[in-house]
Parts: sequence; structure tokens; C-alpha cells
Amino acid sequence: MKLKDTGKIPHHRASGAERLAALADFVEDLPTGKLTFARWFGQGRGCAVGLAAAQEPWFLAQGLKLEREESLKDCRPSYCGLSDWEAVAAFFGLAVVEARQLFDRIGYQGRIRPAPQEVAARIRAHLARTEASVQGTPAQGETVTA
Repeated sequence: MKLKDTGKIPHHRASGAERLAALADFVEDLPTGKLTFARWFGQGRGCAVGLAAAQEPWFLAQGLKLEREESLKDCRPSYCGLSDWEAVAAFFGLAVVEARQLFDRIGYQGRIRPAPQEVAARIRAHLARTEASVQGTPAQGETVTA
């Protein structure tokens, strides 16, 4: 079942950080077995980005879409004329390498089915590091060496 009624969602162009925070909240509540890095989206399972694009209207309202959703092989995210990792990076305000560290098996020692809570925690840790670097203070758990 797809939820794609964006008519009731207020229009607000969220920042990359706001989108990442929303994704962390979305992913954290996923049931076991839904999250997999084996595909973008298909048969009710997928990566964090694919699931959000397919099942959460807020992300659709922000411009994140899935192309060829009906095909496991060809399904991919798109945003502002970009597709695949470039679309993901642009949507969340990340470099492609950062996006892959957060949303691909390469960031999880090759595991294709990490726990949703682990992915959510990793997104939040990235946000904390980014915020700390903007403010010039160490993120929680980081130490400063002179």
C-alpha cells in the first residue's frame, strides 16, 4: 500500500539536515525485515531512502521520488533531474560518499540488513558531527586534542 496523498502536507522546503532528521525518525520506527540495502525499493522492502520515498508522503512533497518503482532491477530515487546516489546526495545536502556511508552496505561493513535503529543512530550521529563542526565544538562522544 502506498501513501502518496501530498495534498494535506504543508509546503515547506526543508534543509538537508531537516530531511535527514525526518529520515532518522522514519527509519527508527520501521518493522524488522523492511530495511535492506539489497535494493532501492521493491516488494515492500528497501533501503531507508527508497522506503521513505515510497511510503512517506512528506518526502514526496519535498521532491524525492522513485523512478521505475515497479521494477526491482531498475527502481531508483530521483530528485531535481538527478538519479541514484547523486539524487540522494543532493536531496540530503551530502556528498555522494557521505550518502553511501549512511545509506549503503559499504557504511555497515558490507551488511545488507542492519537494524533500523542502527541506521537512525548513524544518521543522528552525522547530524551531531555536522552541527558541532558548524559551531566549532566537539560532537557528543568526541574528544579534543591539542
